[in-house]
Amino acid sequence: MSRLPGVYPTIQDGGLGAIAPAGDGQRVVVGVSSAGPLNQVLGLADLAQVPGLLGTGPLARAVADQLAFGGGQVFAVRATADIAGVVTPDAGNPATPAVTVTGAPLDAYELVVTITRAGAVGTATFIYSLDGGDSVSVELATAATVALPGTGLSLNFAAGTYVLNNVYRFGITAPRASVSNVQTAIQAALGSGFLYEYIQLAQPSDSAMWAALDALAIEAENAFRYIYFVAETVAPGTDPNAWVNARLTEKAAFASTRVQLVAAYGEVVDTLSGRLNIQSLASRIAARSSRNPVHIKTAWVQQGPLSGLVVPAPFTTDQYGKYTSFNNAHALALDQAGFTTIYKLIGRDGWFVVEDRMAAAATSDYRIVPNRRVMNKATTQVRQALLDFVQQGVDPTDLNASLAALVARSNTPLRVMQTEGEIARGRVIIPPGQNILASSHLIVRVRIVPLGYLREITLDIGFENPFLAA
Repeated sequence: MSRLPGVYPTIQDGGLGAIAPAGDGQRVVVGVSSAGPLNQVLGLADLAQVPGLLGTGPLARAVADQLAFGGGQVFAVRATADIAGVVTPDAGNPATPAVTVTGAPLDAYELVVTITRAGAVGTATFIYSLDGGDSVSVELATAATVALPGTGLSLNFAAGTYVLNNVYRFGITAPRASVSNVQTAIQAALGSGFLYEYIQLAQPSDSAMWAALDALAIEAENAFRYIYFVAETVAPGTDPNAWVNARLTEKAAFASTRVQLVAAYGEVVDTLSGRLNIQSLASRIAARSSRNPVHIKTAWVQQGPLSGLVVPAPFTTDQYGKYTSFNNAHALALDQAGFTTIYKLIGRDGWFVVEDRMAAAATSDYRIVPNRRVMNKATTQVRQALLDFVQQGVDPTDLNASLAALVARSNTPLRVMQTEGEIARGRVIIPPGQNILASSHLIVRVRIVPLGYLREITLDIGFENPFLAA
């Protein structure tokens, strides 16, 4: 090129070694709710937004928990509910006059109806509770049909004379999405441009759903999106031994390095309604993960017990309080099988996470969530650093010199992670003897030394006498 005399700058880029974001702490919650567009990603950053955007239901509750206990931003995808909630009357309910429940429940409830004035329909009055009796409504008049606001349900009072203090109880499950509808909702998140670490499924799930989530995680990885899933088991009934045994049998047929299974339920203060409800603790455990850097366990005792947990389920109630029948033997069995669960740490108040388990095999490097998070972050950031070098020319006779910038840029995310205490060490290796001229292919090896964790501490303590001869 012919030019007149002068100065002609060429502005360079990449010299600062900037690191691409990895979505630390960001998450997507998928589930069923009473409002919001279907199969679209919504961003929420304020707890006050949740009722207006999502209404009520499992998705709204999970997003509220994530915001309240994890902070930051949460992405939500409303799935189509094609499995209706079920109303189960208690076997001990008075047979006559009958009280029945109709409608399509929007969420799970422990409905208790108590007659507060005897008489016929229209004369008799009642109160109701949606949380097993912990909080109650104002006194209402009976009628042939009485709608329960915000629940999707109605009470139906049959003709007859109602008896003072008669109690009618109903167990009500929340609506759910089928495997295919969950897959459709998750695809919306996978196809978005948002960065996030994991997707939480806010509904009880079984091994068929877990397998579908694992397949979606592999699909995401093949599209260079490195994430994991958080799923919750079905709720316990009244027998913790039967529940634990069923979960162990179910888990025996499933393993994944990309799915975290939370087997922990308890009575909590509902973040949206303030009622005391039995809920999965998956949202609160996952929210703590989001609040923590990638290398910090939710099980680290210094962080304290899980917030807002009144009593683990299942439990019994008497005039003195509520007593859980879930114990540390159950917790150990679930932990050893690969579930994330809770336990009672003797010497500390409250309940703690046993271990941040992935549903991986016992020999897997990814048996704990921090290792999964660390590897996903490193993979994302090192890959982004390497993209700038695709189609760059190199001297095949002196790869070390030609690839010095590539190695330096690839090492930068690892050095930052090491400085932040997220890994012990990381290094980039270019294996020798690569024939770039023939293959146009370069192998770059990255090796990371993760942190170790003090699951057990053996205290060796005793007296000594300094006057005794050695």
